[in-house]
Amino acid sequence: MSKDYSRRAFIRQQAFAGLGVMGLGALGCTSGGDNRRDTGVGHAAAPTIADMELPARRERYYTALFDGFLPNMDQYVIDHELGGFMCNVNIATRKLETTDKRAWFEGRGMWTYAFLYNHFEQNPAYLEVVRKSRDFILPRLPADGRFYPTSFSKEGEPRSTGEGDIYGNLFVAEGLAEYAKASGEREYFEQAKEIVLKAADRYDRDDYTYAYKSDNPLPGPRILGHWMILISVSTQLLKQEADPRIQALADRCATAILTHHINAEHGLVNEAIGHDLKPLADPVALQYADLGHGCESFAFVMAYAVFRKDAALFDRAATLFKHHVEVATDPVYGGHFTALPNTDEYQWTLTKARWVQEEILIGALHLIEHRADPWAIRRFLETDAYIQEKFVRPEYAFVIDSGDRKLEKHSQVRAENYHRPRQLMVSMLAFDRIKANGYKPSGLFDA
Repeated sequence: MSKDYSRRAFIRQQAFAGLGVMGLGALGCTSGGDNRRDTGVGHAAAPTIADMELPARRERYYTALFDGFLPNMDQYVIDHELGGFMCNVNIATRKLETTDKRAWFEGRGMWTYAFLYNHFEQNPAYLEVVRKSRDFILPRLPADGRFYPTSFSKEGEPRSTGEGDIYGNLFVAEGLAEYAKASGEREYFEQAKEIVLKAADRYDRDDYTYAYKSDNPLPGPRILGHWMILISVSTQLLKQEADPRIQALADRCATAILTHHINAEHGLVNEAIGHDLKPLADPVALQYADLGHGCESFAFVMAYAVFRKDAALFDRAATLFKHHVEVATDPVYGGHFTALPNTDEYQWTLTKARWVQEEILIGALHLIEHRADPWAIRRFLETDAYIQEKFVRPEYAFVIDSGDRKLEKHSQVRAENYHRPRQLMVSMLAFDRIKANGYKPSGLFDA
């Protein structure tokens, strides 16, 4: 990493230059960026793709994936006997805290290993991991579109009598779709679509409930995180095969994310709104800006726009992405916060979550690959350095999941089987495409 883009250098540059997107406002900035090199006093030169040192960065990512993540998953997390992923590992001691398995992590793990097989190495061992997870979790799929219980014992007994949330079903669908692509077993692609559509149908019912920032479930809410995963999985399904039902769902998600969840007063995302897509009267919901989900959601909409080759949709999502990233930035200690619980009183949750930083990297790469956006290049370099400094510790089996503002105190029990490998793999593929295109913008949106 070039020393010109260290965290402190970036902060100094922002202090002089000002945070441009925040100054212009959410609707006043453009996603393309300014490619000119600014030589004014106190202004750093606008970075270019060449400053990203992609070959060296790709090698570091490759090493992290193949020499670190995969061997440790094989040794500490994967249940080679019964199938599935036991992610409650103490990253320092390398000991399992429990052998429980979670529906979320079964779906995510299936996706990770199937994606690895499809894009990096057609190793039969990867598909065997997916098959065993599939055989563990699929027989436990509830009937009639109900959601998976939150977690299971090592042997597969539910840990609770009630059901979990929509995310378990959606992640399992995501994993099945990627597995179907790898194995050629179409029935699992069809099952993935069925799971997604049933989940969406249930979400559309006015008696659907979801507990958000309260012990009392909200009646019939619309949740940003639900649209976020629905559009992500829908985009992946559409890349494999056109389907008007999935297309309509993806379009609905994009509209909800970019329009209905944007608070009209403060311009940031609200996680929860009413079933009718109008703001809730609840002051907590009105004031709570889930910036992490916002950044991730806008990145997923950009990915959908790339699939559709829709420049207007891409730029609209990019503008919101950049604004939310800037608002979420910690200008003192680096990185990005996840949530602003009270926007008007500017009350922050000061913890840092690694997944937020990784989703910002992926979103920035969309802008780099298709626009060569200097803002995105600078943000990518800054955030990648922050992750490497704060979350990656060579003495640990896996990356740190979250911690306090300075990452002086952090979580120790969780083996990440999705966000971390996904960011590494998606980034490496983007690096390869950028290199193949001669380190220039893709031209995808050229008229």
